[in-house]
Amino acid sequence: MAQVTINIRKAKAELERLSNNIKRAIPKSLNRAGEKTKELIINRTARGEGLSGAFKRYAPDYKDFRSAKGRSTKPDLNFSGRMLSSIDVERVSTNKVIVGFKRKEEEKKAKWNQKSRPFFGVKSSEIGSIETAFKKTFERNI
Repeated sequence: MAQVTINIRKAKAELERLSNNIKRAIPKSLNRAGEKTKELIINRTARGEGLSGAFKRYAPDYKDFRSAKGRSTKPDLNFSGRMLSSIDVERVSTNKVIVGFKRKEEEKKAKWNQKSRPFFGVKSSEIGSIETAFKKTFERNI
């Protein structure tokens, strides 16, 4: 007959340590997932792509205005850079982050742009990248 001795105190202490690591890892991982979401939105928009493909062309008058100001005439929702640089990740609780805009003025611009050139959101093809960012950060921190 085999005899096994388990040190319950040691096992309990190890479980407590693991539980504490998980509690710390979740907010860090959520923040990383939020940052990845922000990065995907900014990079996709810079390429002239929205949630449903390429952005529609600028109106001729606006295209001429942009050209006169030395800006690209390819739709990328970037004139001054303030709107996209205002995208931020905000932690609202231990288990929740929100990707939004830091400044109300930039949020208004984004809402207006969202009507004609939807860009702010996550495509189904991007979900895997966000999940991977969460998972890697979580595993690294537990």
